[in-house]
Amino acid sequence: MASPSPGATAAGAPPIGPDLAPESRRETGKTLAQDAYERLKSDLFDFRMAPGQRYAEQELARRLGISRTPLRFALHLLEREGHLVRVDGHASWQVKAFELSYYEDLYEFRVQIELIAVRRLCAMETAPDFGPLCAFWRVPVHERVLDGQIVAREDETLHSTLVALAGNGEMLRTHRDLTERIRIIRRLDFVEPARIQAAYDEHDGILGALRARRCDEAQMLLSAHIAASRAEIRHLTLHRLALATRPAPIPASA
Repeated sequence: MASPSPGATAAGAPPIGPDLAPESRRETGKTLAQDAYERLKSDLFDFRMAPGQRYAEQELARRLGISRTPLRFALHLLEREGHLVRVDGHASWQVKAFELSYYEDLYEFRVQIELIAVRRLCAMETAPDFGPLCAFWRVPVHERVLDGQIVAREDETLHSTLVALAGNGEMLRTHRDLTERIRIIRRLDFVEPARIQAAYDEHDGILGALRARRCDEAQMLLSAHIAASRAEIRHLTLHRLALATRPAPIPASA
């Protein structure tokens, strides 16, 4: 995927997310560095900080309302994760090109782990308790929660719970790492109301098949569910990337 010209500077950079008041930071129990990391990462994946754009540390510190010490900690974490690179004598940072193929690979790895978990769950002598998951996902349509943030959280809980119930600690550890690395874009799956309703139907079917120990059906439904999620996220990600990297319109002459 082509990235925009790296010649852009912090002076012409789009604003990053809104400031979080000091009292709000205290209420959440976050350190300044943790808060800066989460806000910058959100801005990166919402493309408010576009690929190829450069930002000076001083400007970022001013916009976030923090000193450069906690800011640098956050920036170094994002560099280690592969989202930023240091430029201009380490006083400025550049957003790396967005690689959708990287997240596609993570999704592929994740679905394979979950398919193994489904096989283990169906083969157990005593069926696991899916009650807590069914209490959210297998409800009448009029009782469904349509808040995208809540649904995203519950979706993550369902997938991680299935792997946890499978009983392999290393598989769960790897799955949690993959979930953390794709979490920032998975939230895009629950933007549209129609997609939220579809997720309910898909999870309902998966849980029904698991409770009935229909392994092949459960695996097929799980694969289809994750494929639909990937397609939705890919579409929205490419759309947002196109908007973020579109050149600013030239003002009409008087």
